Amino acid sequence: MVNFPKQAAELHRLITKDQAAWRSFWQQYYDTRDTPEFVEEFAKVRQLQKQRSEKVMQILEEIQEPALSNVGAEAAQALSVVALHDSLSVLRKVLAAFQLCYERDKSDTYVQAIPSMVDRVAILERRPQTFGTLWELDENGQPFLPTVEDFAHVNEHRAEYGIEPLRWPKSLAIPEEKQPWLKCPISDAVMRDLTDEEYEKLAADYLD
Repeated sequence: MVNFPKQAAELHRLITKDQAAWRSFWQQYYDTRDTPEFVEEFAKVRQLQKQRSEKVMQILEEIQEPALSNVGAEAAQALSVVALHDSLSVLRKVLAAFQLCYERDKSDTYVQAIPSMVDRVAILERRPQTFGTLWELDENGQPFLPTVEDFAHVNEHRAEYGIEPLRWPKSLAIPEEKQPWLKCPISDAVMRDLTDEEYEKLAADYLD
């Protein structure tokens, strides 16, 4: 039993809509990036996502902190995922709430949500990742790992937060035959900084 069952249920509903919308978008437009159609549809999906994010922030204000005792693990995860799809300002607030929970009581925190938010903030601020949770695609549609600070110990950092060792990203929205890297050893992965053009495309709509 959680302290805020109504809010937990709403978070479940929001993440279901969020995931379905983004999955449908990428399934339809993965092969047509940089086209006018892609840009137009992305703007539509992004606007609806912002509306969901506003509701998530209202819920966070109501529950005060995303503790497991408040909403449970699945709802806490949902809150973090919606935040990952939103702007840097929203993401910072949600990350801060999770970190406060962590400092207060690690056992009452969905700690697995923290690494990806830390890395997303770092990338948007053009700093190295800590946990290597986020990958990007180059101009040929091949994944590369944005630079990870202290890469030699990345799996140790990941283990501290209960997430698996570094592995290739697997998208549920992209057909598996279009993800040939999944059959390669992780040692083949390229780690590098984003170019100015890549960063502009990545961050342009998320720095508000």
